[in-house]
Amino acid sequence: MELAEIVMNPVRQRIFQYLLLHETGTVKEIRKALPDVPGASLYRHMKLLTESGILTVVGENRIRGTVESIYSLNKSALEIDDDGTAVQTALLGLSASFARYFSGGGADPRRDMLLMTTCTLTLTDEEFTGFLTEINQTALKYMDIGVKEGSRQRQITLISSPTDGPGSR
Repeated sequence: MELAEIVMNPVRQRIFQYLLLHETGTVKEIRKALPDVPGASLYRHMKLLTESGILTVVGENRIRGTVESIYSLNKSALEIDDDGTAVQTALLGLSASFARYFSGGGADPRRDMLLMTTCTLTLTDEEFTGFLTEINQTALKYMDIGVKEGSRQRQITLISSPTDGPGSR
């Protein structure tokens, strides 16, 4: 399975979010944070992520004769260093997600607060890094809010691309 296929799964993305926020976690802790994900499904996702090298076991808790693994994200496994295939696959995954939404028969973009916005920024690399840091801090603040009555999952995707072509300044 391709890296982009693995990371584009919504449940696995929520596992990543948990580990980004908390740095480490056990299946029990992650399950508590994702109560809407069935236990067997969560274990399958954790197994796939571990086998693909995206998660690593960084410790163990011994509890009454059993061993509970402590997981962490292997951030180097998530680095994209290819010819753009991973990014293109991720974009296709997003496109498929929108296609499923609109073909389901009950699409109501206003009710569902569907949003798409595009802007062009003219910043130095340092200013752009600051911009990304601010967005990251805001996202982390809201990613830490747990599942509760009335909450809905919404996927936010931020894509940055040069407007002048590769390597241009």
